[in-house]
Amino acid sequence: TSATLALGLLAGCSTDDTPADPTAAGSASSSSDATSAPATGPAQGSGDGEAQVAAAATWLQAQAAAGTVFQTEFDGVAYDDYGLTADVVLALLAADQDDAAQTYAEALTTDEAVAAYVGDGTTAQYAGATGKLLAVTEAADLPTTSIGGRDLTAELLALQTDEGRFSDLGADDYSQTISQSWAVAALATQDAAPQQAVDYLAAQQCEGAGFPAQLSSPAPADCVSDVDSTAFAVSALVVAGTDDDAPVIMQALAWLDSVGAADDAGTSWASADSDGPSVNSTAVAVSALEDGDADASGGISWLVAQQVTDGDDAGAFLLADEPDVRTTAQAAVALAGEGLDDLLG
Repeated sequence: TSATLALGLLAGCSTDDTPADPTAAGSASSSSDATSAPATGPAQGSGDGEAQVAAAATWLQAQAAAGTVFQTEFDGVAYDDYGLTADVVLALLAADQDDAAQTYAEALTTDEAVAAYVGDGTTAQYAGATGKLLAVTEAADLPTTSIGGRDLTAELLALQTDEGRFSDLGADDYSQTISQSWAVAALATQDAAPQQAVDYLAAQQCEGAGFPAQLSSPAPADCVSDVDSTAFAVSALVVAGTDDDAPVIMQALAWLDSVGAADDAGTSWASADSDGPSVNSTAVAVSALEDGDADASGGISWLVAQQVTDGDDAGAFLLADEPDVRTTAQAAVALAGEGLDDLLG
């Protein structure tokens, strides 16, 4: 979700943590390359959540053949988008379509896909992508000791600095709060999350509020909380064993609640680069509230009202008035009542 991913990270996608190289990830502002008819419009009322999640999952699977990597178009060229595919895997798992999820996850674990997504491990490696791939592989119930012939747990741990930050390997370091969150959550699924890394993530919190997009030590005095970063930090800390009633969680969720915008449809959240509501940001905020055992009903109601209900794109969610794969995947996870803790724990 969001252009909170500064330093060239994917604008609009809060779940990906590689640089804005379309060969490694993709732009969440682009819809899938399927040639479906325009959506006839979002729903205006509530419905059965299970049916809505199933509809989203059905639409998602129609956008790419089973066992393949989803693609993103950039400057008229289609590129494999591994981070987007990982988002779809999580959505299908949330929809209880485990077999379908596993086929897409398997496409992420080939030698070629792993190297393209996380880096070659020698000259370049992205902490967030490494963490996300490790976490999604675990969630899909695939072996994690050798992913693409590599030990991603060991490789991720090797990216940890002395202060607990997971930094990218290579000429540029694109790591930020969301990538730290994916790294912590992934290692927690392997019972390997260093407490120092968990503490470093928690220490990023703006005083009594949410989390900033960028990492620093210590948190700056002019710390600005960001919706997407706060949502992922909360989820990761919960996955790593932080209690729901811990101050870091309660304060972050209270901040999220304070910046939600209520209307007749429910409650929505905006991304850092948007003046209006964002389905993506609302979805990850809802998932964080669910992870923190807080009331997410307003956000769920708002998401329900955004789903396309008829036409060729029934089940999809829109981004810039076009049906969008990443937006639909993130919304499906939230509508299923799933947070990262539910999917990864």
